[in-house]
Order: sequence, then C-alpha cells, then structure tokens
Amino acid sequence: MHWGALSTKDRTVTVSLRVSESAYKALQEDAKKQNVSINTLANQLFQAYAEHDRYLKKYGPLKVISPLYAQLLNAASDEAVVEAGKVLGPGALPSVIISMKGELTVSGILDWLKRLGTYSGLTDYSEISHEGKISVTMAHEWGRKGSLLLASYLDALFKTVGKQIKITQLRDSVTFEV
Repeated sequence: MHWGALSTKDRTVTVSLRVSESAYKALQEDAKKQNVSINTLANQLFQAYAEHDRYLKKYGPLKVISPLYAQLLNAASDEAVVEAGKVLGPGALPSVIISMKGELTVSGILDWLKRLGTYSGLTDYSEISHEGKISVTMAHEWGRKGSLLLASYLDALFKTVGKQIKITQLRDSVTFEV
C-alpha cells in the first residue's frame, strides 16, 4: 500500500510510546522492506487511523483481500451487484462522510473516495482537474462486476447531494466526471 508523505502543513510533535516487542519487530521489518524509517512507517499508520479508520469503526469494516472480494462479486448476478451499489450509495457511507466533514457535499465525497483509495487499498484513486471539471479514475482488481458495483455506488452516492455524474466503466476501472 502506498501512502502519501506527511503534509508539509502538518506540524509534527514528539511523543514517547511503549509498544510490545513483537509490534516493534514487525515495524522494524516492514520499515526495512519499504526502505523507510520506523518513525515514517509509524506515522503512516497513525495517519491512516486519524484520516480513515477511526470513522469506520462503528460500521464494522472488514479487511478482505481483493481476489476474495472479486470472487464474491463474480458469484452474484449483475442485478444483485447493481442493487448493492444502489443501497451502499445512500446507506451508511454518507454518515461516514458527514462524521469526517460535518456535511455531505461533492467535495466531501471526493475526499472520502481519495481516502478510500489511499488508506484502504481498495482502489487506486487518481484525479485530474481540467476546465472547471474534475475527472476521477478509480482502478481496482475486481473485474467487470467490480466496475459495475463501483459505477452503481458512485451514481447513488452523488445523487444524495443532487449531482448527476457521467460514468465510464472499463473492466478494471471506473472514471467519472463532476
């Protein structure tokens, strides 16, 4: 998983923490593999919690590997996948966005989707601004039905704020414009 660098506007603080020896060894091992300091790795973990994970705690998030998720999607009918996206859009996720931002807006949705890509590893989020429009691509590893789910979810989610979006689906990505 790739996480962005610490924001230059974030002021750092010095803290002292006690951690288990096994946790410390795991941090050392992963920091070495990623060619970063233990401090950088620990900060990335803290950032993931601060900016993403803590908002999901009350919804019971699951950590599932992409191949399993793709297999589950492929076991469902196209109709069931589309319906799941329609339910997810206006379901619990707007509450997550409101808890993060204080209100549900287009910019809040875009921030949520970016965090989802950054911290959950579910998608690879990229955004391009051009002539007053924002084009977002969310790449994934779930195949055609993953794109079907994302497209249905995104359509329903943006409708909760009265925004119609243009969506293009490919086998392993969804692109939309707002």
